[in-house]
Amino acid sequence: MNIFAMIASAAEPGFFERIAASLKGWFIDERGWVRILVFLAVVFIGLLVIKILLTVVRKIIGRSKLKGLAGDFITTILKIALVFIYLMVILGVLGIDTTSFVALFTVGTLAVSLAIQSVISNFASGLILVTNHPFREGDFVDVAGVSGTVIKISLFATKIKTTDNKVIFVPNSAVAGGSIVNYSAEKKRRVDLVFGVAYGTDIDKVKLTVQSVLDEHELVLHDDGYTVRLNEQGDSSLNFVCRCWVNSEDYWTVYFDINEAIVKRFELEGIEIPYNKLDVNIISKAEEQPAKQ
Repeated sequence: MNIFAMIASAAEPGFFERIAASLKGWFIDERGWVRILVFLAVVFIGLLVIKILLTVVRKIIGRSKLKGLAGDFITTILKIALVFIYLMVILGVLGIDTTSFVALFTVGTLAVSLAIQSVISNFASGLILVTNHPFREGDFVDVAGVSGTVIKISLFATKIKTTDNKVIFVPNSAVAGGSIVNYSAEKKRRVDLVFGVAYGTDIDKVKLTVQSVLDEHELVLHDDGYTVRLNEQGDSSLNFVCRCWVNSEDYWTVYFDINEAIVKRFELEGIEIPYNKLDVNIISKAEEQPAKQ
């Protein structure tokens, strides 16, 4: 029916009366008012349920370890899922078949998940890092072949600043899938040093000299004790091991200070630090040939 036919039909006597009678019959005889009430109840209750669930989830996340970006991401995903279910219920109440919508949503979700598989992997790894806390922001770590200070832990990558001031973003899947060395996890670290002296050097003198260097350094934790012992008889030197405990933040300061102080103290005490030597023996021609008779 075109627009002119509709206008002509509306101009006929009793047109609006028939419309009113039809609506009245649907509203009363066919219990249309019940459908309207059900629809309004579903709309109102659905919105209320979504609001309550999101509020509860936000409170749970706020009390857990999933604060910040991780909590916001989870809340957003949950909100999208709840709104989709809410719309499907409303369409069902209106008598619209939702099978095709569900199938389309499922296929679309599968296609997207396959397309962003690496992103999903990084996200899952990010959740593991956020919840398990193998390291925190500010820790000095060694992960995925990268050493440095953790600047930020996001859901998809970990931002690390190396000692030479380079910023590296390491995918969370690489971080969570490999070994993690956290040098800042404990308050104290042990400094291990190895140095060699010449054969024939008094062993007790070497040990007392090194111990005096450790005693004089204010950052060494003297109460935790330290070890200075002969560790190996090398090819050209007696190799000693020196072990002491320091606060984690003082590790490199003590490491370099003790190395420098031991070299200077050995020089003062006359303790020789050996180096590779090559002895060359020259044989004269007279020695090569036997004397003639």
